[in-house]
Amino acid sequence: MLEQELQKLGLSEKEARVYLASLRLGKSPVQEIAQQARINRGTAYNIIESLMKKGLMTTYTQGKKTYFTAESPDQLSILFK
Repeated sequence: MLEQELQKLGLSEKEARVYLASLRLGKSPVQEIAQQARINRGTAYNIIESLMKKGLMTTYTQGKKTYFTAESPDQLSILFK
């Protein structure tokens, strides 16, 4: 249901799955997001990069680990612009 709504806003099926997985998980490494979204890790990196360009995800490093997190759903309004 939510995946379809995100696709109507212009996200691909996999972008929608990664975004929703990241929202559910909160701050997470790419492997966890990929598992939750049911895609491979390499694809997840590409999709996360795409979502970051759209302003829907951010990344940061803590120690030696890189984490990714979804921006608030309020950010979806930028897809309309």
